[in-house]
Amino acid sequence: MKKHLTRILTFLILILFIVPGNIVAQNDIEVIVHETTLTDTIGSEMIFDFEVINISNAEQTVFVVRTIDDLPPNWTSSLCFGENCFAPFVDSVATDSTLSPEDTLIASLHVTAWMNAGTANVQIQVGTLHDPDNRRVIDYTAIVIPSSVENEGEQPNEYFLAQNYPNPFNPSTNIKFGLNEAGFVSLKIYDVLGNEVADLVNEYKSAGNYKVSFESNSLSSGIYIYRLVTNNFSNTRKMILEK
Repeated sequence: MKKHLTRILTFLILILFIVPGNIVAQNDIEVIVHETTLTDTIGSEMIFDFEVINISNAEQTVFVVRTIDDLPPNWTSSLCFGENCFAPFVDSVATDSTLSPEDTLIASLHVTAWMNAGTANVQIQVGTLHDPDNRRVIDYTAIVIPSSVENEGEQPNEYFLAQNYPNPFNPSTNIKFGLNEAGFVSLKIYDVLGNEVADLVNEYKSAGNYKVSFESNSLSSGIYIYRLVTNNFSNTRKMILEK
């Protein structure tokens, strides 16, 4: 009995060490997902960022496949690698060069609500050509509610912080937000390290819709974060400065 058990254990150890491909295939990449649900206004571009890290010891070709693209009329969605965004009709993309061990691919899904309100459900799958059947599945939801944000002073139905437009931007962009009730408002911009780089709003405001312009002349290219805090509401979004 002991000899039989020893043989079984030896066989399992040999599988783990002599045929490591099955083990490596389960750990080619790590996918870091940020927001999976965004709410914005008509005409906005909602950007879902995610990062793909090569955690294997070999170079990897990464692919992204859009498997569900359930959009309201007049909406579009696009897959992007870094600053390179593909046409909305392209459902499958792969890196044109391999990802070295420990390197990170910055990728994103862009959903644009051009004309009308609604809800979009988009699913993507991320994998490698080394192990194409082992994929990370991510479900995204983009929501635009029917509310007017064009006229400042009109009271919205709820608090909101819209995605800045244009985004990416250079040198300026606009940020819209809405207050359901009057209160003290703080709207600040931070770099990715959490350092404050701009104080756009720091005052008491009445209920209504507002638009603030941000000039980035003194900043370098990169990702920045803007945060709105008022009453019992706070929200944070990302913006991309490209120079």
